[in-house]
Amino acid sequence: MSVRSIARKGFTLIELLVVISIILLISSLFLGLTAGDGGGLPAGQRILASSIRTARAMALMNRGPGTGGVNYGGRYRLLILNDPDDEVNHLRQFVIAVGGVSSTGLAGADPASITNTSATPYLWFSPEPPQMLPNGIVFVPPKGDTATTMTLAVTADTRRTVIGKLADNVSSTSTDSTATSPPWMTYAPVNQPTALSAMADLNPKKWFYVELQDTGASNHLGRVLLVIAKGVVRNTGSGTAVIDIPSDNQFAALSLRPNGDVTMTLDADEMNTAK
Repeated sequence: MSVRSIARKGFTLIELLVVISIILLISSLFLGLTAGDGGGLPAGQRILASSIRTARAMALMNRGPGTGGVNYGGRYRLLILNDPDDEVNHLRQFVIAVGGVSSTGLAGADPASITNTSATPYLWFSPEPPQMLPNGIVFVPPKGDTATTMTLAVTADTRRTVIGKLADNVSSTSTDSTATSPPWMTYAPVNQPTALSAMADLNPKKWFYVELQDTGASNHLGRVLLVIAKGVVRNTGSGTAVIDIPSDNQFAALSLRPNGDVTMTLDADEMNTAK
C-alpha cells in the first residue's frame, strides 16, 4: 500500500474547516430555539411584528368594514387578551381588529362627528382569526394591571408593557376605554362587520390594545413597548392570575415607532421602563 493511499484515508484541513462552517451555520439557524417551544422569544417577536405590520398595511390601503366605497374613521388595532380566568389564552392570544364607518352607512352624517366606536354605524371586524404566542411565551402586563402578578419580583417595575392612552378625541365608553393606559376594549373576534354594542351574545372578552391611525402611524401618547417573557400563566382565583418566570434574562420586547413600524430588542436596558 502506497503512502499516498494511506494519506487519503484522513481529512484535509480545508475539509475540516468546511464541516465546521456547516455546523456553525446550522447552529445559527436554530439559535434561540428549544425543542417544542415553537421558536421561543425570537419567534414571538417576529409574529407580533408581522401582525402589527399587517394592520399597518391595511391602514395604508384604507381597508375597513365596508365592502365598497370609502371608509372613514379607520382604527387598526392589535388586541391582546386580558382574561385571567382563561388560563390557556390569557396574555397569549392576540388578534387584529379593524374599525370604521363605511360611506354606505353614513346616512348623510358628517364622518368627523362619529367618535363613538361602540355604536352603529361604527363597525368592527377581524380580517384574520386569533393567534397564539409560541408555547411558553406570554405577554407581560402593564404596571396598571394588578389582576396578574409575576413570581419574578425584579420585573415588577422594570420590564412591563407600556401602552399610552389614545392621542385623539375618540369617545371613551364602557366597551372601549380609550383614555386609559393601557386602552382596552370588550370584543369578540368576528369576520363580519359588527358594532361593539351588538356583541353581547358573542361572548366578548376584555383585550388591551395598540392602535394605528388610518395613515399607518401610531395613535398613542408616549412610548409603546410590548414586552413578552418566557413563562407560564396560572389562574389563582376569580379574576386573578400569576405568571411564573424562571429567569430575569427570559424577556424580549417590541417598540412601536411613531410612524407605525416596529423594532425588536433583547436588550435589558432598552426594556427598562423604570427609567
